[in-house]
Amino acid sequence: MQQMRRVVLGLTLLASVVGVGSGCGSDDDGDGNGGSAGTGGRPEQTGAACDTPNDCYPDVADRTAIQGEVQCLDRVRDGYCTHQCTDDAECCAADGECKTGIKQVCSPFESTGLKMCFLSCESADRGGVDEQEYCQSKAGPEFICRSSGGGSQNRKVCVPGDCGVGASCANDSECTSGLTCVTGVGGGYCAKKGCATNADCGADALCVKASPESYCAKRCNGAGDCTFCRAQDVWASCSDTATFVEAGTTGSVCLPPAK
Repeated sequence: MQQMRRVVLGLTLLASVVGVGSGCGSDDDGDGNGGSAGTGGRPEQTGAACDTPNDCYPDVADRTAIQGEVQCLDRVRDGYCTHQCTDDAECCAADGECKTGIKQVCSPFESTGLKMCFLSCESADRGGVDEQEYCQSKAGPEFICRSSGGGSQNRKVCVPGDCGVGASCANDSECTSGLTCVTGVGGGYCAKKGCATNADCGADALCVKASPESYCAKRCNGAGDCTFCRAQDVWASCSDTATFVEAGTTGSVCLPPAK
């Protein structure tokens, strides 16, 4: 079984979900394990990628049963399917709305002025699993646990984070601006190539030796830092035995698997 991973939120997966606390989830569909590992997908309809509200909740036959106006939240990467609500009970209220056992909460989000349904990573809803590990395994490998920004009604929710150094890729276009895809490793690895010193990599990466050229590898404090934005079959590992370009360098970095 995969060892429990710890992750630092500022760097910015598996136990069963305990069905306690606030929020709600389907009692019929899914086992709560998400099903995203190895696929990079988003298994739940709330939180699914979208361009418009019409992309959301395709498995709800009677969309009028959804308790609130459907939204495609564009404040997160690739969109986030959700709907307006007044309390947690209105999330998962429609037949076919929720496909897995992950709990949902009704919360304001940043300055939208609306309360909407989100995948929950609150302590009571994740059964003791690390919050970042929980979102990665249940909601999708690119998800993080963060505060909703709801002021006095703030909740802890799973939303997509911004993939950067260390994300998997097939080509340069899949990497954040300024990064290129190292393709000679399993799953690819978004990084700055050709570094000569650690200073070339910024605060969150270190320059490591590789063939045919060096690249900046993501710093890590634990395994969870290295699974973010990577499917399970190509998880990177947090290692302190990397071969660094700059003599005397110490620290741990996320090393991708061999191709």
